[in-house]
Amino acid sequence: MSNSLITEVAADVLSGASPEAPEGALWPTLVELGWPQVGIPEERGGAGGTLGDLAELIAATAASGVSVPLLETSLAQWILGEQLPAGLVVAATGLDNVPWARHADHVVVCPERESAYLVEPNGDVEHGQNLAGEPRDTIRASGATTPLPDAPPHDAVLARAAVLNASALLGAARGAYARTREHVTQREQFGRPLVALKAVANGLAEMSTHLVATEAAVARAVRIHEEDSAERAFAASAAAKITAARTATSIARAAHQLHGAMGVTREHSLHHVTRKLWAWRDEYGSERRWSAELGRAALATGETGLWEQFTA
Repeated sequence: MSNSLITEVAADVLSGASPEAPEGALWPTLVELGWPQVGIPEERGGAGGTLGDLAELIAATAASGVSVPLLETSLAQWILGEQLPAGLVVAATGLDNVPWARHADHVVVCPERESAYLVEPNGDVEHGQNLAGEPRDTIRASGATTPLPDAPPHDAVLARAAVLNASALLGAARGAYARTREHVTQREQFGRPLVALKAVANGLAEMSTHLVATEAAVARAVRIHEEDSAERAFAASAAAKITAARTATSIARAAHQLHGAMGVTREHSLHHVTRKLWAWRDEYGSERRWSAELGRAALATGETGLWEQFTA
């Protein structure tokens, strides 16, 4: 299935979804359609397709403004393959700030410098949330834990999570841009649309430039994940995450500036995407952390190797 067709299908599924709907209202439909299994070979319990297909689904969902655990469940499915237990299973890098833990039957934990394991929260969860109001909980005590000796290494999990997080940021940025473009072209001041003002047009053009840069970085990272080595995939993930995080900051700020007072109200739909941009940019590693990772990768590769990576 081509990415354009994926985008059309996603738009059709998400067209009636409301960001204000109760948590999980859309989720059963996405599970029935097999979205969390996209990008995983059928022989490993997936639905087939590519990582690029999954990235497009995550981006489309983020652009709509709805909150669902698509990234976290698809990551868990990729880690576990056919061993996936019944119920809602999400992936996390620790027992703090676990996405959707209060709703999960199992959590795949892939901590740094430790072996991965499967844990049952059993309801002993301290509720928390990110800036977007999405569940980010702490598992205080757990039931049975199951070691996962065949799980991918932590760096591989983190690299894939970073690409999917960058895709989510890209989608939310697209949503903010679309809402802003609609606002400045329809709202008039002194008898002409706001976009006719040079400062407004320049601001909209700058938002578009950030989107194009992020689309290119995410597309490159997806391609390298599918075709190249783990080392190059990790570096490409770092570049995509850094670019997407910077875009999130710039586009959220510009979107609210161009909306003026309207954009800061709770009733306006803009906050459904801008709050996600602020929240997600620091998840699965901050921009600072990934910049350090990219710097270490560049030092290890050397001048010649770095040039080949950028120009290959």
